[in-house]
Amino acid sequence: MLIQCNYREATVLIRRWYSGCIGQLIVIYVTTFTLAYFYINFIILLRYKLFALFLNYNFLQLKTIIIISGDKGSGKSTFLLEVLSLLRNDGVVVKGFAAVHEFETDSYLIKNVATNEEALILQRVGGYEKRPYHFHIFEEGVEKGSDWIEDILEQSPSIAVIDEIGGYELNGKLWSDSFTRLVDSDIPIFTVSTKHLEQVIKKWNIDASIIFDSDDFGDPNKAFEKVKKWIQLTRKQ
Repeated sequence: MLIQCNYREATVLIRRWYSGCIGQLIVIYVTTFTLAYFYINFIILLRYKLFALFLNYNFLQLKTIIIISGDKGSGKSTFLLEVLSLLRNDGVVVKGFAAVHEFETDSYLIKNVATNEEALILQRVGGYEKRPYHFHIFEEGVEKGSDWIEDILEQSPSIAVIDEIGGYELNGKLWSDSFTRLVDSDIPIFTVSTKHLEQVIKKWNIDASIIFDSDDFGDPNKAFEKVKKWIQLTRKQ
């Protein structure tokens, strides 16, 4: 159907049609721009949130722990026992075991720090050329240590002590599984490691809050104050 109109009327119709198109284009443009703006910000926010969750997850997965590090015969176990004695005298509940080296027989025992019970775990049977078979492992002692760790997991102390974690545990022996369960718990840990320190930290995803080395062994009182403060902080978290 044809609409008859004069030039003036046609001009008005064309202007109205043109204005309508421009208006629609503006609406489409504004709508598209707004949606794009919100979409981009949503993606940025989502990526930020996911990254934050990733960081928090990895942070929470780290086990805070105190480590005594030093060479064989440097006085690690003696230092440990001195610090533990100060902690117990201050009312801190301590469970676990410390290693005792019998020099005459070149054997190693573990000593329960709460009951003073001892168990033989290693006895030298050969020279270094026979490594890793230069020590005989006493399964009774390993089971005893595992039982003591189990007791820690069942009745949580203020701090758990494991002396020591090293090459055997890195290779899945002695208390590897039990120590893994302990690391997975929320119990503060005080442990000893020697030349395998970096591997132990990596294997068990440990955040070493405090590392004591041979320079600290001469002042157990200062170490005691550090450990005491650390225990108080972990309890608040």
